[in-house]
Amino acid sequence: MHLQPVVRRALLAAHASQGHTLRRTRGGFAGLPAQVHTSAPVLVETFTRRAVNWLREAALAEFDSPTFPSAVTLNARGLAEAERLLAADSAKAGAA
Repeated sequence: MHLQPVVRRALLAAHASQGHTLRRTRGGFAGLPAQVHTSAPVLVETFTRRAVNWLREAALAEFDSPTFPSAVTLNARGLAEAERLLAADSAKAGAA
């Protein structure tokens, strides 16, 4: 499946976050890391509603509320696609 770069980053960020969920923040939707091993500030990428809508339109994620979502969670198809992308990236890195 071909995904735009920002949608690909959003998918991978959701996969790496707690509960495979991007939560709405003041700056957009952000994936909070599953494990934080430092007391220093953690930088996370935020995604616009438009990027998150693309995830939903590709049937990779579901909103918690259709009218005003506060979270978007990957569904089974989204998890499978994220794992496929990670496997492809690691195979590409291993071949290089």
